[in-house]
Amino acid sequence: MDLSSIESCQILIDEFLAISDETLNSYLVATNDAKSVYAPDNVIPPMAIAALVMGSAMRSIQLTPGAVHTGQDLTFFHSVDYGTQLHCQVMVSQNTVRRNVRFLNIDFVINGKGEIVMTGRSSIVIPEESPSS
Repeated sequence: MDLSSIESCQILIDEFLAISDETLNSYLVATNDAKSVYAPDNVIPPMAIAALVMGSAMRSIQLTPGAVHTGQDLTFFHSVDYGTQLHCQVMVSQNTVRRNVRFLNIDFVINGKGEIVMTGRSSIVIPEESPSS
């Protein structure tokens, strides 16, 4: 995706997903969380949901080399039971260029069982290629 063609309010992702055993196990291994405190309650770790959604968003915009994820702000409202189908919507809230640096903010809202379970914003800085002389 050409980053310059992305407009504010453009929806990048609008899909339903459920976190599979394989995905959850990969997350737990990657975070060295084999004894997850969430397991006894059959609840998905909130950061696993955030990581899955952020990964999908980053793949959808096909970041160029040199991109830096500079920050994120996450709010979790409810726990999510394993097997819950989630509705994920990711939208661009800012896409500007200043001094050959692109500033991209993406907002996301995750719903489960008819309630918002998580909202967030991620900020990414991407160097623009200098025009050839």
